[in-house]
Amino acid sequence: MTEAAAATGGDGRQEPRARLPPEARMPQILAAAIEEFAERGYAGARMAAVARRAGIAKGLIYHYFPSKAELFQASITACARPVFEDAERRLSGFEGSARQLLADLIALAYARLREEKQERALFRLILTEAERVPELAEFYRREILDRALGIARAVLRAGVASGEFRPAAAALPGLAAVIMAPAVAGSVWQMILGEAAPDLAAMQAAHLDLLLAGLGAAP
Repeated sequence: MTEAAAATGGDGRQEPRARLPPEARMPQILAAAIEEFAERGYAGARMAAVARRAGIAKGLIYHYFPSKAELFQASITACARPVFEDAERRLSGFEGSARQLLADLIALAYARLREEKQERALFRLILTEAERVPELAEFYRREILDRALGIARAVLRAGVASGEFRPAAAALPGLAAVIMAPAVAGSVWQMILGEAAPDLAAMQAAHLDLLLAGLGAAP
């Protein structure tokens, strides 16, 4: 069945489905893929099932994504894009307190952990599949981790430039990763323990308090 063929009318006859332009079709496919991967896992997900969820012909999905690995990578990127774009927009317009900027970005990270269950499910898949599918681990490092570390380093540089953070903060190896680590740990604990995991709101407050105390410039 072609994409233009699908819906059934009230009288039982097949009615042609409107052909979507590629820019409208892509979000539809990615939303379906995120649902499929989150529900069935990487190994259990099927390209044909994604096509059914998206309401397109089975063959059409291969036009956009020749392999399941490429579709999975695109799904991860689609999940991460909103938070990255939000964080980078805050950075590009930064004019005020670096301490407040850091607080805002920490809050953004924890809000995603609390609210985006599908993102946690996809992150779990990366953790479980990375050893078996090394290209997924490399993709995560290149497209997600490196971008997140770049944002953290930019916040550190802004704080040093404004005099709010101690001068060594921007040059200390590993500090950008340390800024991110508690939120990552919170995500993993949520996956493992569910409702028994440490309270994310309390973790967020303690995380920020430790960061600001450690980064603060000497009076």
